[in-house]
Amino acid sequence: MIMTRHKCLTTLVVVLLLTACSRPVQQNETPVSSSDTIALELPTGAVPFSYRRHICFDMVLRDSFPARMIFDTGASNLLLDSAFYAYHFAINGNLRKAMLGGAGNGMEMANIDASGWNYKVGGKSHHEQMAVVMNLRKIVGNDTDGLFGLPFMLGERVEFNYADGYIRFLANEEAIAGDFVRIDCKWLGDKKERMILPLSVTFANGYTFNGDFLLDTGMPGTLSMNSTTAGKLKANGVFDGGGKFVYTVGGIGGSAVQNDVCASRITVGGHAINDVRISWSENHKGSLADERYAGLVGNELLERFDVIMDFAHWTIYLRPNRNFSAPQPNYFGIAFTPMADHWVVNGLLEDGNAEKAGLRRGDRIETINGIKANDSNVTALYPLPDVLTLAVLRENGCVEIIVGKE
Repeated sequence: MIMTRHKCLTTLVVVLLLTACSRPVQQNETPVSSSDTIALELPTGAVPFSYRRHICFDMVLRDSFPARMIFDTGASNLLLDSAFYAYHFAINGNLRKAMLGGAGNGMEMANIDASGWNYKVGGKSHHEQMAVVMNLRKIVGNDTDGLFGLPFMLGERVEFNYADGYIRFLANEEAIAGDFVRIDCKWLGDKKERMILPLSVTFANGYTFNGDFLLDTGMPGTLSMNSTTAGKLKANGVFDGGGKFVYTVGGIGGSAVQNDVCASRITVGGHAINDVRISWSENHKGSLADERYAGLVGNELLERFDVIMDFAHWTIYLRPNRNFSAPQPNYFGIAFTPMADHWVVNGLLEDGNAEKAGLRRGDRIETINGIKANDSNVTALYPLPDVLTLAVLRENGCVEIIVGKE
């Protein structure tokens, strides 16, 4: 992280729920649709995004700097990767130190640049005074320059089309189609910067939990219950375990531990999705230990719907899309971070097939089924087959590790 141009060395403690980085993409989390690979004729006024469990936009910073940015409803600030910032802006930077918290189980050092930031996505421009600068790529991968959050959307009604890869800003007078189901949400806190979505989760023993979950388009998974909610459910005998998943970097704030379980059903807006893999957190700090909500709901759930988010009236409208009944993808118990020409194993399911086969956290994966991370046909990996053949670089050269699905 470049810090040579500091004019102010004051430590600023900032607690931000930057849950875009709630965790890196797990190997089973395959693209449902991507504007990177599918050419579509978009509606008038639509702004395309690419989607591989993160919603990524091409934007322009300060009128001239192109950037690839994740949209995260869990973020209240603009965030820039430190390497991207150093290359484009550090010579003029005026940085202050900051401590950040997020989906990891602690706090970590970052920097604040409060010199003012204009950016543009499609035809919509926005100004924020402050940008957080930190090593984001270690969490979400090498092809991301930063993220932006809910302040960009406040006061707007926005259609998110996950299946075709675009957003569209709706005019105030535009009627919403009758086949959408309206869900009244809540704001988290007085600043009205984060939305809470009510839904229910039914477990294998028949117990149904009704709770309010933080809407988090920065989370690639379906649903993650925070540690407080998990503790209550465990005390009531709802579940007594799950597959423990340990992350080296679980998000902003460092490492994380979660337990993967299968819910019989998630019901949101009257729509039921059956046999869904979810998780519960063991974190005692950060967004997954926050008692103000039951947990986080992410893209792997939302992607089954056409979604309209009304950020003026804290309301969400859902309509099942063509992917609503798609089968759950194969699960391998591996979390990885894509880098320039390889993947880094950032998390593993304890005693899972990958760990038993010899894979370790920190391993560098050169190829998956013969395909490199930077190959033009990398999307040919998906949907993932029942068995993965990994070429893993170790001290004495490459070794082959074969992993079957869980």
